[in-house]
Amino acid sequence: MRRTLPMIVLLGLSLPFAHKPVHVDDANFLAMARHAAKDPWRPHDFPINWQGTTESAFDVLSNPPGIAWWLAPLSDASITAMHLWMLPWLILAAWGALQLGSIVAKRPNSAALLLCGAPIAILATQALTPDLPLLACVLAGMAGLMQENTTKTLSSKWPWAVLVGLGAVFRYSGVAMIPLVGLWAWMHGDRRSAFRLAAAASLPLALLIVHDLLAYDAIHLLAMTGFQSVSNTAGDLGHKTVASIAALGGAAALPILCWHHSKRAIAGAIVGAIMGAIAAHLTHQLSAPTLATILFSAAGGATLSAVFKPKDRMDQFLLVWLGTGLLFLIMLRFSASRYWIPFFAPAILIPLRYASRRQVLMASILTPLLGFALAMDDLDLAHTQQLAAQKAMLHPAGRVAGHWGFQHHLEAAGWVPVEDDELLGKQELVAISRNAWPQSTSNACWEWMEVTPFPDPRPGLRVLTYAGGANIHGNMLSGWPPARVFAPWTIAQDAMEHLTVRRTCP
Repeated sequence: MRRTLPMIVLLGLSLPFAHKPVHVDDANFLAMARHAAKDPWRPHDFPINWQGTTESAFDVLSNPPGIAWWLAPLSDASITAMHLWMLPWLILAAWGALQLGSIVAKRPNSAALLLCGAPIAILATQALTPDLPLLACVLAGMAGLMQENTTKTLSSKWPWAVLVGLGAVFRYSGVAMIPLVGLWAWMHGDRRSAFRLAAAASLPLALLIVHDLLAYDAIHLLAMTGFQSVSNTAGDLGHKTVASIAALGGAAALPILCWHHSKRAIAGAIVGAIMGAIAAHLTHQLSAPTLATILFSAAGGATLSAVFKPKDRMDQFLLVWLGTGLLFLIMLRFSASRYWIPFFAPAILIPLRYASRRQVLMASILTPLLGFALAMDDLDLAHTQQLAAQKAMLHPAGRVAGHWGFQHHLEAAGWVPVEDDELLGKQELVAISRNAWPQSTSNACWEWMEVTPFPDPRPGLRVLTYAGGANIHGNMLSGWPPARVFAPWTIAQDAMEHLTVRRTCP
């Protein structure tokens, strides 16, 4: 009975957001799901404007088709129905978190609240993205793999290894989990099972590769490897490193449990703050963004301090799991808080083994509360983009510059995306979202323009703000040039969105 309480809490944190409009990357996954409903064999075989120019989804949507296949049966249903359709993954993720908490720290309820109640997990639960299925596959699969079982050998746990590997069918970051499946058996002295389990974990990916070759005569994973490897200068790597550490401490594993070893936590916070200060200086941030960068980098440093000096084999394995994730994130095209989804569990599970009861209680309360508060602001952001699109629709259908939910709503009303650097015709209307990475046109002459700011309906915590220099959905804010940011959220009260509608000259 006690283990049902976290599940009730997690469902309670999800159901109030079942009406959330299409938001951020929901739009491209929903587009792929609708195509998959028509052609399930080739879900990436359709044109989309998602990077500024219309091209094949195979070339520009960098995720495998798992979520498209899952959403396809309800792709034309109401937004509420689609959100409810995602809840089985939350139940599986919560089960896995309960099992991991019991196996690793004998604290199942706290583990479930901290893992599935983390801000990035709550945001994933109310999204139509692959993040929640990936979280479920990783937590449940690793829990099954790591369960103590004296009557069966490790090699008999191959179904759990397959479940871990299934995560790679939803996001390619799941590929990084495959070697960890084999490592668990290897560290327990069963090398034969290590290879068998790693092979079992590779099975879903292998089948996906065969599918791609038959469907497209190409391997999508290899195409996306090149697509992602475009920001690996020293400055880019440093930016992604600091942003990933800040996201870990600010939106995944809050720096509460780490204080079981206060001296180490203080040292980690100092190192993180120094990294944040250097990053803020190099990117010319102003006062408020600088403060947010330093604070969240310090939080991430404190969180990481709790995983060093592993005391046993369990700690060692969890540390490799976390380190693999950090290395993977640094090599991606850009960083976003949600990219920690398959990798952040060790940052909670390791200190959960040693923290005091008071620290665990505090973390188990504050983490879901923060997640809910940030989710409320993200809901406001989604509604604001919908309101901006609706205001644009007061004009005759024209062209749309911007992506995310803004593009989704206007395309549904007959608006057509602008091609990057396109020269538009005479007296064409263009609706532009400041936040949603708008494309630029080649036109120099505009006869009319209207700019509408949308105020924050609930000033305070913000997951995307220019004045505060924060973005939980990425490490950049759109602009000319884009602004580098590090903090996943902050406190601000600037306008939540700006809509510009303008018309080209006769």
